[in-house]
Amino acid sequence: GCAGDGLTVERDTDVLDTWFSSGLYPFAVFGWPEQTPDLERFYPLDLMETGHDILFFWVGRMVMLGIALTGKLPFSEVMLHGVICDSQGRKMSKSLGNVVDPLHLIHGASLDKLEEELVGSENQGNISPEERELAWQGLVSEFPAGIPAHGVDPLRWGLLTYDVKQQQLNLNLAVVGAAGAWCNKVWQLARFLDMAHTRAGSKSLQTIPGNFNPGLMDMWILGQLATTVQLVNTSLEERDLHMATRDLRRFIYSDLCDTYVEFIKSSLSDPNNPEFLPSLLILHSCVLTSLKMLHPIMPFITEELYQRLPLLPNEKRKESIMIDSFPQPTEWNGFLNEELPAFVDLALVVVTGVRALKKNYELSGKDKPKVLVCCDEVGLAQFEDVIQRLAACGEVKFSEEFIDPKSLPYGFVEYSGEGVKVYMDMGEYLDLDKEMEKVNTKLKKIEKERVKLDKTLKGKFKYRKSPEEVARKHSEFDEIVVKLNEHMEILEKMKSKR
Repeated sequence: GCAGDGLTVERDTDVLDTWFSSGLYPFAVFGWPEQTPDLERFYPLDLMETGHDILFFWVGRMVMLGIALTGKLPFSEVMLHGVICDSQGRKMSKSLGNVVDPLHLIHGASLDKLEEELVGSENQGNISPEERELAWQGLVSEFPAGIPAHGVDPLRWGLLTYDVKQQQLNLNLAVVGAAGAWCNKVWQLARFLDMAHTRAGSKSLQTIPGNFNPGLMDMWILGQLATTVQLVNTSLEERDLHMATRDLRRFIYSDLCDTYVEFIKSSLSDPNNPEFLPSLLILHSCVLTSLKMLHPIMPFITEELYQRLPLLPNEKRKESIMIDSFPQPTEWNGFLNEELPAFVDLALVVVTGVRALKKNYELSGKDKPKVLVCCDEVGLAQFEDVIQRLAACGEVKFSEEFIDPKSLPYGFVEYSGEGVKVYMDMGEYLDLDKEMEKVNTKLKKIEKERVKLDKTLKGKFKYRKSPEEVARKHSEFDEIVVKLNEHMEILEKMKSKR
């Protein structure tokens, strides 16, 4: 409402385009244009990590301004991550109502808090009433009880299990939830180590007994650790962060927790056991090295555990895990063994077989049935103690030849695995009446399936099966019935001899 000749327009002397202003970031944060110690020490940067969608908006301007104002490239390497989308592959946007605040995933947020924040955004003019309503509907639909708190480390781990170099990451929040269980696994592993240290009490941890020889599983876990250190370093150098998380999880979860810890539990339960001290020292090395490799991905839980875990007498530890040295392959290469992992894998196939048979026949942990293992690998016989401890079974015998199951006494049950056959003597543990009832139930189920199958010859066209297909299925049923009848015959003979 003001006359044009009464207006005076002046250019503001302190306004810079957003992207050009951001382009100063790599050196402005260190005190530029002053020649500060930080600028001299930290500039130029080694790595710039950002989204591929702002490559020209931001990265290009940082390069231009860095060369123009400092005479140097601001960084030597750029890593571009994908755009984080929702689980349906849609880019998160206010118009779709599928935006999730990372802080809400970390700390959690009730529906009341989410609604309050949306109303505040509308009042500030950041979103329209339509966008607020759409966002609210989306949040209520996906989080009817509010957003649960996951924590920083689970969110970081969950995100990095994806290949961040893809064009887009379809974030499934169930992955973040599973990452919380993973963090708990790491915590429980460290707690187990701490309890072993407490159990050691005043026992000297400085020297290993002179007559100690590392066992096969000791050498195996150190070799697996050496391989993991090598793989993780390679993955980090090549920025394949999802591969680093995969290898770390495989080592910690499968190799360390599920196999080695289970193997040494009996040794660590008694401080007077000759294997107690060596097992404790090896476990300590594995856990501390694992924490160091996990630290760049999960900084908070690893720092907490690093500070809490006891020190060994001659162990040198920094004030913080952040400034401790990262494990290097050259430190562990001496433990690499090309042949040992293959034998342990075979032994673990046997363990899986014994566990499966015990579960199938509902044996308790106290039951120790005898086992016969058929495998053409001679060296597998060295792992009798490993199989006994991990599978909780009795005497284990080995045969280099694959024998005819019918030549075995009644009561042996069979498991076939890759490269091995496992036979377990169930004679004294079988509830024969119960097993016979199971066989009869299976036979009755097959008869019902046969009736259904015959009806498909006359059903609706789209559900109808050809005579050849029905005959083939009947043939499969015939094979199963023959085996079940043979099993029933064995059970009946065993019952008659009791």
